[in-house]
Amino acid sequence: MKRTFEAAGSSLDDVFKAQVFLTNLTDFDDFDEVWKEYFKVPPARTTIGTSGLLVEGTLIEIDLIGHVSAARSKKQVIKSSNPQPLANYTEAFRVGDLVFPAGQVASDFIDGLAKEAKVDPAFPFYQSAIKKQTRYILNNLKNTLEAAGSGLDHVIKAQVFLVDLKDFFAFDEVWHEFFPTPPPRTTVGTTGLLLDDALIEIDVVAAARS
Repeated sequence: MKRTFEAAGSSLDDVFKAQVFLTNLTDFDDFDEVWKEYFKVPPARTTIGTSGLLVEGTLIEIDLIGHVSAARSKKQVIKSSNPQPLANYTEAFRVGDLVFPAGQVASDFIDGLAKEAKVDPAFPFYQSAIKKQTRYILNNLKNTLEAAGSGLDHVIKAQVFLVDLKDFFAFDEVWHEFFPTPPPRTTVGTTGLLLDDALIEIDVVAAARS
């Protein structure tokens, strides 16, 4: 990928968005060590589990988006008041008129699953885990996008990864609360997410406000 970007007049320093698919999430720490070697300012990243890849025996697939080096001045690191990631990735980048947040799970990056995203064990039937996690993530994404001069109403593309597709209907109810005019969306099942007890990860691209 380094050679590919160089052939395009770019480099890994110009990467601002990444998606990583792991066949085994227990490989994450080793992968993240190598990732750090290649990225001084790590791109916004989404990392999920997958049931398999097209080449037999492969453990990982990496998808990157970047720009040519001449446009480097248009890339801005975005940091909001949200809990900040512990792994080697950046919360978001604004590149020109587009905003590229990292994929988000319902984590506070201190105790794992955020307290606000947990179902009260004393009242489990009065709450929905998928709804609480979806609401927590979308509120955080709202903060991220606003810090970048955008907002949820400017989201132009979304990808949603669900651990259990049976959660789709409840997730979609919350989605509708945040998006009266919903963006184009891809919703797929995943074999797992990096956060224990996480049910969903959401990845979006947004336009900046004019």
